[in-house]
Amino acid sequence: MTLPGPILVTGAGGFVGAALAQGLDALGYEVLAVDRAFDGLAQSMLGQMARITCDLASDTSALPHCDVIIHAAALTTGPDALGMTEARHLAANLTPLMAMIAHADRVRPRAFGFLSSSGVFADGDGSPDLTDKDLPTATGPYSAAKRAGEALVPGALGQVCETFVLRLGYLYGPGEIARPSRRRVSQLQVWLGDAAAGRPLTVPLNDPRRDWTFAPDLAPALARLLAGPGSARPLHLCTPEVVSDSRLADLIRAHYPMARIETGPATPAKSPMRPSHHPALDGFRWTPLAEGLAAVAGRAAA
Repeated sequence: MTLPGPILVTGAGGFVGAALAQGLDALGYEVLAVDRAFDGLAQSMLGQMARITCDLASDTSALPHCDVIIHAAALTTGPDALGMTEARHLAANLTPLMAMIAHADRVRPRAFGFLSSSGVFADGDGSPDLTDKDLPTATGPYSAAKRAGEALVPGALGQVCETFVLRLGYLYGPGEIARPSRRRVSQLQVWLGDAAAGRPLTVPLNDPRRDWTFAPDLAPALARLLAGPGSARPLHLCTPEVVSDSRLADLIRAHYPMARIETGPATPAKSPMRPSHHPALDGFRWTPLAEGLAAVAGRAAA
């Protein structure tokens, strides 16, 4: 397969963006990593990859033409934790997206991908699981920004280039740490830390089910999609494997035998996402949770 020209990944200094950039680079693509800052862990993950440090909200003039643009930059930390109003938080997510849409309109890439989230869904959406036919109803600035992006990208660029809107669910993997833009790590990462520190793993009484996708799987899955035409509808890019929190706790205890599992109060949780049926992903091997968890737990132990 002939590889496309350069792929520009925004938000490449964060957990998801760095995983995508690293994975695409490993597949042989020429990748340009873009973010406001790259901490030591991100720099280690990206290695010798070309990087541009800039604030997309104020200036995109340093960005070159690329064959593919993947907009992964996002502010997921809530407005209260950042001391921001909801309006400012919404703008902080939409302004960089609008800047990248304008950039794509100028440079005319072959494809533009927008990373959305299961955060567009509210508790109670789905019956019982979330498919790409379910209507998202979540409110709040982050959810609103993602829902807006899902409409803006194909609406603004549908006649310019191929477009992809990709909803991501629960993610875990190497390189997941708290950062200013994403202060909370996944429940899986929290429990790994708890198990290592001798703290109990507290499973909610309602024992939520979740779709745990290994972040390194995103790049090869995305590469398959980029080889074909775009999609007019959001695609759920996630593992088909769904496990309960109690099952996850058992898998973690397999690596930390002394870990204790307790039951705590019920907590609200979205239904798990189900992957979209797309021909490009037929036969794709998503990393089983037990296998991905072993890799992450092994790194943590090291």
